[in-house]
Amino acid sequence: MAAPPSGAMSPPSLRASPRLPDEIVEDIFVRVPPSDPALLLRGALACKRFARLFAGTGFRRRYREHHRAAAAAPMLGFLANLTFTGGVARFIPTPGAGGFCPARDERHGYRAHDARHGRVLLTKLLPQGTTDLPHGHDQESVLAIWDPTTDDLRHLPLLHRRREVLTWNAAVLCGAGGAAGDHIDCHSAPFRVVFLGIDAKNTTAHVFSSDSGEWSKVSRNNNLPGDDLDESQPGVVLAGNAAVHFMLAKGNRILKLDVATGKMCLLHLPRLCSRVVLMAMDDGRKIGFAEMLLPLSALRIWSVELGPDGVEKRWVITRTIELDKHLPDDALVPRSMPCVAAYADGAGVIFLKMIDGLYALDLKSGQATRIPMTSGFYGIIPYVSFYTPVLRAALATSGEGSSAGASTSSSQTQGAHHLRGFLELAM
Repeated sequence: MAAPPSGAMSPPSLRASPRLPDEIVEDIFVRVPPSDPALLLRGALACKRFARLFAGTGFRRRYREHHRAAAAAPMLGFLANLTFTGGVARFIPTPGAGGFCPARDERHGYRAHDARHGRVLLTKLLPQGTTDLPHGHDQESVLAIWDPTTDDLRHLPLLHRRREVLTWNAAVLCGAGGAAGDHIDCHSAPFRVVFLGIDAKNTTAHVFSSDSGEWSKVSRNNNLPGDDLDESQPGVVLAGNAAVHFMLAKGNRILKLDVATGKMCLLHLPRLCSRVVLMAMDDGRKIGFAEMLLPLSALRIWSVELGPDGVEKRWVITRTIELDKHLPDDALVPRSMPCVAAYADGAGVIFLKMIDGLYALDLKSGQATRIPMTSGFYGIIPYVSFYTPVLRAALATSGEGSSAGASTSSSQTQGAHHLRGFLELAM
């Protein structure tokens, strides 16, 4: 039998998987849930084309817009101010945060003070006896803004005042404007810091703008409040950054600042409370608070109805949660002193400090998760944010072939295989 002609039976050439348009790739990956950012990172590591696509501002904005209506930004973790350390703010990822890992786990010499829209407000603790600060500085610490996803740290200029501040509190706000809840991509947007200080004669509010790099005075009141600000508790922002609320130390009043007008007023709690945590209610339209009922081991949540003049009309109990239905028996030891530790605005998660440790209670699902803590802490600041900037790292770590042709073929093939794994998720 004659041999076939040369080349007649050559094996078919292997062809690369067809290249999908960028719009189709985005349509698939934009459906990755924001609570699991590790899936996006895995997709970016499949090939450099995906990495460049996901790192672009267009995809990041579309990703946030897609998930904004369906779900709020996830709680990726919290900052714990550790005791007996001389000042350490440690980032602790929460279970179910999708493997989020900040660029830096700890900030030595700092205390976490507030967090909002992906930024953390820190105070740098200066050694006692420091004398080289300008005269009239506002506090024995320096404010700074930190982005845990990029490790960017920006120190704010000192705020000079005529008199020493006796007590103060501060909050970080997004400076991009827009309606309440319309904070889609705040990491690169301008920001503001609201500082409220009480001295021997006045209560004064200042606002720092990242655009101008300067502090401006927005209000002064010599009649408020006859109390100290509770520096251990972060403020609560309502109505699209229009109003900031700070708890007062005696536990029976809230100091409200209208950022636009500079007007201050006091809200009176329904009764004296030893330890409460302020909360934003009804999508940021109302102020509320949570308290622990002892010895009932129950959690009670209040909200307030305000009149047209901004004065409270009445406080109402919106919910009572029996903790024995959500926490293990070891957490509910009789005669223990549990307390509400913090509340994650937007995520609907409340932190409870119990005798056997720290718990995160999801108010929507009722699921409580115990969070391992290896060190003691005196305050925690929840960190709630969409997370995609880490994908920029994939541009430098995506594996590719050495030649241009092999690189293109390998990239398309790896990307196509990875897309097939996400098709079920996208449907």
